Amino acid sequence: MVEHQGWQVAATFGNPSEEAARTRESVGLADLSWMSKFNLQGSGMKNAPDLGPDVRVWLLGRREYLVTCEPLVADAAKARLVQIMGVETRLRPPIYVTDVTSVYTQLMVAGPNSREVLSKLTSLNLSEGARGNLSCAQANVAHVHAVVLRNDLPGIPAFHLLVGREYGESLWESVLHAGHESHITPLGLEAQKLLQK
Repeated sequence: MVEHQGWQVAATFGNPSEEAARTRESVGLADLSWMSKFNLQGSGMKNAPDLGPDVRVWLLGRREYLVTCEPLVADAAKARLVQIMGVETRLRPPIYVTDVTSVYTQLMVAGPNSREVLSKLTSLNLSEGARGNLSCAQANVAHVHAVVLRNDLPGIPAFHLLVGREYGESLWESVLHAGHESHITPLGLEAQKLLQK
């Protein structure tokens, strides 16, 4: 275990190179709960705000968005939101920003067999046509309501599952069980860095 962005995370589960290689060949599972997450909603949310190239903005519903980013750029994203909200404040409808980083467990299921593994846990259509890269949906995964984000790694499909933190351990175990036949491998932080290259 190591400290990363203020969180205790697994550095490795074994050999990082082997973890990354198994993910590229089949499927891997990582805990990314340390990623910064913000909920944006309100009558002022007519369009997704531009918060910079390192920040993802996902449409959750009518005038509701989820923002995800690395903690290192979270302050800049918040500052940009304050700037957006501050423009002619009295004339603009309200926008509400809630930090939900600690509300959600965020797991990543990545690799060529990630769809096959997740299809055992949800009825959500995971086909490329329905869930291409940078798509967002909400569905039950392993009998738990989840936000399902598709955010690929270089050359590897990757699905991010956000569930209430009280269900995090249960979802982790469910994904490992569903991925047993595909020889799913847990990914530590070092292997995650290798997969970003």
